[in-house]
Amino acid sequence: MDILFLIPKLLPILVVVLLYIVCICVSYIMFQSLEDTYKWIRREWRLLAALKKDEENLSESGKKIDEKALQLWDSQLRPGVTVRLQDAERAWVDATKNVVREANRCVETYRGLSLRRKFPIWVYSSVRDIPKIRGLRADMSRIKLDIIAHMAKKEIEAKDIYGSLEKSRSNVRSLQDRPIEEQQSSIYEPGKPISSIEEKIDGMMYENPDLMLVMQKQIASINLLVKPLVAFLKDLNGLRFESEIEKAWVNEAEEIIVEVQRDIDSIRRRAHLTLWPSNSGSADRLKSINLLCELFERKIVYGFTFIRRSNILHRSPLQHSFPSQIADDMGILSLVEKIRNDIIGEPTIATANKLKNLSDHFKKVYELFRDEKTIEGRNHSRTAWMEQMRIIVRDAERSLRTYTPSSASERSNSQNERDFCAEIDQLAHALSLLEKSIKVCRTELREETNLVVGLEYDIHEVVSRLTSTTIVENRSSVVSIVGMKGIGKTTLAKIIYKDTAIKEHFKVFLWVPLTDNDDNILKILGDQVPGNDMERNEKEFLIKKVRDFLKVDKYLVVLDNISTNKAWDDLKEAIPEATNGSRILVTTRYKSVALHVDQSSVPLQLLLRTKNHSWNLFTQMVRFQPEVSPKVKTLANKVVGRCGGLPLSIFRLGYLLSGKEVTAEELSRVLEHINIHNQTPWSETLDINVEDLPLHLKQCLSYLGLFPRDSEIPKGRLLALWVAEGFAQQSGDEQETQQICDEQETVKSIAEKYLSELISRNLVQLVARKINGEVKTCAFPSALRELWLRRYPSSSFDQRLAYYSDESDASSSQSHGSSTNSPNILRSYRNPQSILFFDTREGNKPGEDIGNFLRRGIASGHLLQLQALDLEHVFRPQLPDTIGKLVRLKYLGLRWTYLETIPSSIGKLRNLENLDMEHTYIRTLPKSIWKLQKLRHLYINEIYRTKIEHHPRGNSLQNLETLQGAFVDKDSPLKDCLYRLINLRKLKVVIQLSLSQQEALAEGLVKLTHLKTLKLKSIDELGHAQDLKVMRLSGLKKLSSLYLFGKLEKPSNITTINVLPQNLVDLTLSASRLSDDPMPELKKLHRLKSLSFYSDSYTGKIMDCSIGGFPQLLTLKFWMLPELEAWNVEEQALPSLKRLEIRSCRRLRVLSGLGHLKSLRELKLKDIPMETKEKIWKDIAHSPAIIIDMK
Repeated sequence: MDILFLIPKLLPILVVVLLYIVCICVSYIMFQSLEDTYKWIRREWRLLAALKKDEENLSESGKKIDEKALQLWDSQLRPGVTVRLQDAERAWVDATKNVVREANRCVETYRGLSLRRKFPIWVYSSVRDIPKIRGLRADMSRIKLDIIAHMAKKEIEAKDIYGSLEKSRSNVRSLQDRPIEEQQSSIYEPGKPISSIEEKIDGMMYENPDLMLVMQKQIASINLLVKPLVAFLKDLNGLRFESEIEKAWVNEAEEIIVEVQRDIDSIRRRAHLTLWPSNSGSADRLKSINLLCELFERKIVYGFTFIRRSNILHRSPLQHSFPSQIADDMGILSLVEKIRNDIIGEPTIATANKLKNLSDHFKKVYELFRDEKTIEGRNHSRTAWMEQMRIIVRDAERSLRTYTPSSASERSNSQNERDFCAEIDQLAHALSLLEKSIKVCRTELREETNLVVGLEYDIHEVVSRLTSTTIVENRSSVVSIVGMKGIGKTTLAKIIYKDTAIKEHFKVFLWVPLTDNDDNILKILGDQVPGNDMERNEKEFLIKKVRDFLKVDKYLVVLDNISTNKAWDDLKEAIPEATNGSRILVTTRYKSVALHVDQSSVPLQLLLRTKNHSWNLFTQMVRFQPEVSPKVKTLANKVVGRCGGLPLSIFRLGYLLSGKEVTAEELSRVLEHINIHNQTPWSETLDINVEDLPLHLKQCLSYLGLFPRDSEIPKGRLLALWVAEGFAQQSGDEQETQQICDEQETVKSIAEKYLSELISRNLVQLVARKINGEVKTCAFPSALRELWLRRYPSSSFDQRLAYYSDESDASSSQSHGSSTNSPNILRSYRNPQSILFFDTREGNKPGEDIGNFLRRGIASGHLLQLQALDLEHVFRPQLPDTIGKLVRLKYLGLRWTYLETIPSSIGKLRNLENLDMEHTYIRTLPKSIWKLQKLRHLYINEIYRTKIEHHPRGNSLQNLETLQGAFVDKDSPLKDCLYRLINLRKLKVVIQLSLSQQEALAEGLVKLTHLKTLKLKSIDELGHAQDLKVMRLSGLKKLSSLYLFGKLEKPSNITTINVLPQNLVDLTLSASRLSDDPMPELKKLHRLKSLSFYSDSYTGKIMDCSIGGFPQLLTLKFWMLPELEAWNVEEQALPSLKRLEIRSCRRLRVLSGLGHLKSLRELKLKDIPMETKEKIWKDIAHSPAIIIDMK
């Protein structure tokens, strides 16, 4: 009764509780229904926010670069904007900000409500949250529509937004002063779920094979999407993300993989709990398939690409070659052909159309395989695609085999027909998924844009010296990098500081950026050491702090930009002595400071970049149109040349021209101003050097000022002029003993040392090198030349005359520029010591003007003191017969003049030492040439087969040291008297003689015991190789360079150790027809540094380089060896090899042991079998230090 009495009273409470429970349930259901929409919005919000962040980061970097560019250039030359989107793209990006803000608000609201879903809070908040949930539902629906509309608008207004951003990013990277100091970006490492997902899928099928019958389509779709995605994430391992959207997309991919795992786990649990596999799963339960499809589609819509940067050059030709072969191996093309054949016999139009579409689809995917590249051995994705494609091809072949064609009337509605069409649809679906994964799961390899160009060998040298274990360990070992401001010292040091070998070798690292102010140098050092006690600046405390930090293990300390001896004296107290292999790396502008730090350590002197390296640096920053006009290319080269090989000047130029169209007008304006803005580092370099620059180097540098601005000066020409001027003088004792002691330096080698010294001081640019690494051409940097001529306007020019056909060259050197047409020229420059003509005009007038000038000057007596006359590149100058009166003349340069005759009076030039007639059309030299008893260097045109007339008795040119380009046939006097030229150091001759006629010549050669360079070419009348007789050359102890062109009389003997001299450094064989492997004998030439086998030099099939062979060889070349099939390199063979070149060896299939070439830095391959390239790729792909050229 009491209970019944209470019911009316409790009923309202029960109703309220029940209603509250209902509200809780409604609230829960309403909130749960938002989950999928929330996740969708969150995914889109993350990517859109990442895109906006990428654009903001690039804009900020671009502004900083533009500000710096404006500091470097005046308002007349405004730099280009580094980041510039199109108006439509900009409007879309600006609208993205609003969409991101609204989506972010929605996501935060959902998260806030989600936190209130936990017991017991949700019990109290559920009812109150219903209006919020209702409002959130409306907001989510609106925002989802806004995002969909915004992305649809992107397809119209900003379809390639990430293409534009990537262009800006590449621009920014190339324009950063120190690309290696860019903000640290995250390096990706796949998580554990990534590696376990494949095992779960395979395990599910193994445990429940019946599932395959029920869920075949779903599981196949998962495999086609998950396996390539997992493989792709493995390929991304170690990738440094460059954009926020890369990180956002990868995070989303990992979350979806977790969702896939949950689906798989759910299916596996249901399979164990039910007797019927058909109830264990269905398509609607595998919602992760849709998530994977959306993930892939999202990347395609945004259009961004994962980029892997590399310093490895020119690998793309090989990379492009792999996919087509791999695709062919999978049988795609043969399958396509079979399908097309089946179409012909297919009576049903609908089925025929399906087969045609399937064939086209296979062909399309095949083309994708051809386009995709294997990047640096990271081929997990490619392997996964191949595996999936093989499965699809196998299923397609099985369907084609089981399908039996019949007449249309018999099977128009047959089950066989319907099943076959369904299978075609499944194959098409599988191909679509695979096609999507290939488009999405790809990484592009792009060349890194940084300052390493031209520093490759310096990096190797410094790393080797720092990690060497042969250096004395009982003191702090120092390696110094020396060079002018802006040449790349800090860049080189930072690259080395982050080098993998350095990181592995040292345990403690300390980078100390110094300034020119020495006052607080110890505090700067102390600030780099971790710790929170920075307020204590006492000297003793700072010293102890640094020493305690360094002494715990093997350390590397980098002292960047140390500028005074005092700075080192203050710092060295804080650096403990190294007893465990620790090192100190110093960068400084002053060689004296480097020697003060450690006199026993030879500083590494950074050189100005060569012409090619300068151009490579420039084109990393400034992009040209594919079809640039010759005028623009010429002007661009001239502008880069004005930078003098100084990276800082090149970067300034890059700031100016990047982001704008490079036109001839723009480049012309730059040329007018470039030297004005480039003078600071050159002025400092001049100040540093001029204090201790010896007089003879000042003279040599002043002589460079005679050459026109922007001249690329051949080394041989410059040295010969210096020698003729008397700049490279030997002491009196040296002159007396030169004939007796051949080890004494010649004046030419002294001049060469002078040039090397100027190059090392950054006063002269090394423009180009020869194949053997020696200087080929050099230049006086334009800005430095202007400074020098202003400071020393009359230095050494009073007796030197230069004529310029270009008035701008004359005006830039007014103190010595002249014109041959001036009537007062000889009176103004009376008795010049040297005259240099720089006149490249076409036609006969230049030659006539110069001829008249010489005739007047000789007749008036004003040129009789002349010691050097250089007419190089003047077209056919008319040499007067009176030229013989220039008896003081030591140098006569006629190279590239195309002269046809030379006056016989040249024999009266009794003091002539250097006569250069290379690249002339002179057929016969007058016999008076034999009277030039002081002649040391004679250069003749080898190609034009210039002959020398018979010499009078008693005249034999005994002082001749160089004879280059002479042609010897049966009538040549050189055939029988070559042995009389006893002082020859360099001999390069072309012979056209039978073997019997070569006997005397061969016997004479072995008597020339001073020879250092020998080049013999034996040709027939058509210029083809003919028989060449070579006697034993082992007696030529000083011979270091040997070039033989011709069919050797006894090819099997030439390579024996008792035929070739032991001191050979450079050996080149061409047309030699060697039949036996020469390597076993040649490897005994322990000083050999360059070895070249040219056309038909070897006719055998196999070459072997055995252990310990060629210890010093740096360069090895195989050119046009048609019979060579195999080259084997044993371990520890060729330990020093840096350059390898293989060209036109079309039968070369086997290359074993290339991985043993640990020191290899440059590899060139051309016209060799594709499988050989693949073999080489596999052997050396692990080494990122190798520069590869497969053009």
